[in-house]
Amino acid sequence: MIQTAQSLGMQSASGDCTFKPIQWERVQAPVQSLQQITMGGVEETLESKAYGIETPIDEQLNMCTEDLFVDMKERQCDFVSPSTFTPNATYLPFRRYLVDWMSDVGEQCRLHNTTVHCSILFLDKVFRSRDIPRSQWKLLATACISVAAKYEEAEEHCPPIPDLLQLTKLSSLGHTSLSFREGELEILRHLGWRLRAIPPLHVIGYFLAKGSCFEDDTWQGRSLIEKIPKYVKKYAEFFCNLTLQEYSFQQYQPTQLAAAILFAARTALQLEPRWRPELVRITGYDEDDIMPTFRHVWTYYEEQFPGHVSRSISPRSVAQDGFQ
Repeated sequence: MIQTAQSLGMQSASGDCTFKPIQWERVQAPVQSLQQITMGGVEETLESKAYGIETPIDEQLNMCTEDLFVDMKERQCDFVSPSTFTPNATYLPFRRYLVDWMSDVGEQCRLHNTTVHCSILFLDKVFRSRDIPRSQWKLLATACISVAAKYEEAEEHCPPIPDLLQLTKLSSLGHTSLSFREGELEILRHLGWRLRAIPPLHVIGYFLAKGSCFEDDTWQGRSLIEKIPKYVKKYAEFFCNLTLQEYSFQQYQPTQLAAAILFAARTALQLEPRWRPELVRITGYDEDDIMPTFRHVWTYYEEQFPGHVSRSISPRSVAQDGFQ
């Protein structure tokens, strides 16, 4: 089963970034007039430096990572969007069981958390558009895991089919490597061989790499401490795992849900301000844009963890709750 609070240590994409200060003494160009200074330039000048990040992720990867984010936004509706949201799909009463079971298989196979999230998006796309006989659920769910692993993981980390058959007990149901490959092909055909799924966890990785907290943020009215970025990351991954369990969150675009999750992580840690211009630039969403989604996330959090929200949350209390 998904152990939401304990699964926060799973891997996800992350990186570092800083904003270079203006070197006034090196400026060679003539001084611009006030009319020539754009509002965008003023906002960029006034931005705070990302906290806890030493080397820009763009420099680490030698590329413009904003291009990756643009690609995510273009592809995100392939699997999740308001137009494909199907709250009356027949498999939904059993979806939570399938998600927990697939997460457990992924954990036993030592797959990345992002791989499990993608495999569940595969399953949702297949199951919401057609009635799958329950006798095929385990086969196709396992096939989704295998296909996602082959796309998301390094080759040496992909679980061999015989091992998957034994782990999931599909072999005791008469399935062989040949019949399992037929299950994989059925998934691939239904997906149209389009395997670039964008779960919110992928998007959160980008947001964290660009900066999730800033030097003039405050934590419970005090200056930030070194561990705060680490716990923002843990809470963001926690909310990604939490929202994965509930199909109703698929009514939102992944980038919007990811922005709301980052807002929730900052709220849980009592960072102020909860949202800021730097995050608007990174995520593309104003606070008003994500507030309804955030309320949905926060309400579901309160329902699943009654009493937890009302406590004062700090890095120490996070660690005591199992956020190791």
